[in-house]
Amino acid sequence: MNKQKQLFKYIFLDIVSAIVSWALFILFRAIAFDKISPEDIGDYALHYNFAIIFLFIPLYWFAVHYISGYYNQVLRKSRLSELFTTIISSFFGCLVLFFFLLMKDRETYDYYISFFVLLILHFLFTYAGRVIITQAATKNTHNRIWGFNTLIIGTGKNALSIAYELDQMKQSLGNNIIGFVATESNHTKVDQERILGTLNDLEKIIEERKIKEIIVAVDKSESNLIFNILGRSYQHDVEVKTIPSLHEIIHGGIRMSTIYAMPLISLSQNDMPYWQQNIKRIFDIFTSIFVLIFMSPLFLLIALKVKLSSPGPVFYKQERIGKHGKPFKMIKFRTMKVDSEVEIPLLATVNDERVTSFGKILRKYRLDELPQFYNVLKGNMSIVGYRPERQYFIDRIVKKAPHYYLLQRISPGITSWGMVKYGYANSVDKMVERLEYDIIYIENLSLMIDLKILIYTFKIIFNGRGI
Repeated sequence: MNKQKQLFKYIFLDIVSAIVSWALFILFRAIAFDKISPEDIGDYALHYNFAIIFLFIPLYWFAVHYISGYYNQVLRKSRLSELFTTIISSFFGCLVLFFFLLMKDRETYDYYISFFVLLILHFLFTYAGRVIITQAATKNTHNRIWGFNTLIIGTGKNALSIAYELDQMKQSLGNNIIGFVATESNHTKVDQERILGTLNDLEKIIEERKIKEIIVAVDKSESNLIFNILGRSYQHDVEVKTIPSLHEIIHGGIRMSTIYAMPLISLSQNDMPYWQQNIKRIFDIFTSIFVLIFMSPLFLLIALKVKLSSPGPVFYKQERIGKHGKPFKMIKFRTMKVDSEVEIPLLATVNDERVTSFGKILRKYRLDELPQFYNVLKGNMSIVGYRPERQYFIDRIVKKAPHYYLLQRISPGITSWGMVKYGYANSVDKMVERLEYDIIYIENLSLMIDLKILIYTFKIIFNGRGI
């Protein structure tokens, strides 16, 4: 099953549907309101601005469907959800199009009839194309022509039960069980030839077997292993699910999915609705472009001051761990003296002698974070998320708080709920305390929460409480 190919099919048919429905709508208006006879339609079409049909309309509807979140999940679509998404995006898309493009291009005609004709045409053609693709994909999945290589963690009764139910389903959900991974338990119910290795071999198995989904089915006594599994699997961008008996570990707030009357909890999905995720990313991109362009004089001024205040480079790059455990280079204005860290990574303290005099000002108003808008533009970070840490400190955090790995479902941010409520942490213990705020944030993801965090962040900056 090729995700990119499936995505192309949806986008292509959506564009064709948008062009056809708009052309038919223009034809309807020409006959119904402009009183153009059928034999004169050819001459009428010659004077029409075809750039609207072949350029603006496709781009507009692509943007609408992208924002709606329809393209975020293309391999496992719910047909009922697809219907509602198409209705809602068609309605609001047509509404905006009607008011900005159609309201003033005629002196008088029946607005209500025109709007509903446009809405019905667009919805019918768009939904028809989508149903064809989705129905074909669903049929291939149910008939086990398409499938997702699935790995089951555990070899006990729970693991065997889940595998049996998935294998015996008349209509497959797409889970192609590749094998099992053994844990510390000695209660093995699975045939030895189906056991591919232990947890120490997990990453190797994921890569070699091209695993797309992991189902954690360990015994209650081994429930603490869940976070170890998350840490090992996130980098490979696989979906991790577990059975409800482990729900207590993560305190709720995790999206549920159902496998044949057996609900599984997804531990790897971002719980923010797709349309909000897309709006958030669009906001990140445009805000980053705005900051990097229009605040460039401030960037130059700070860069000059950093250069004059102490010898060394203007920017400081440091490897941090981001979404799905992937490392990236985070960039900041340098606030410390060169070679402040020689061997062991150190956290900054309130009166840290390594911080330069100008660096203290930058930290107080968090101006040293401004270059991170470049990381946001690249997609390594978001404006609001959780603060990314170095692997050195993550290894120490997870010993005390293994649920830290839950944060890596989303991109780290320039600011965070933990930073707003707790501030900078100068020890691992304080990092663990701040983590609780970030866990609360990730369980309540929404654009409204992001907006509140931004407002409080601005208050902290203007009050000079960055340190």
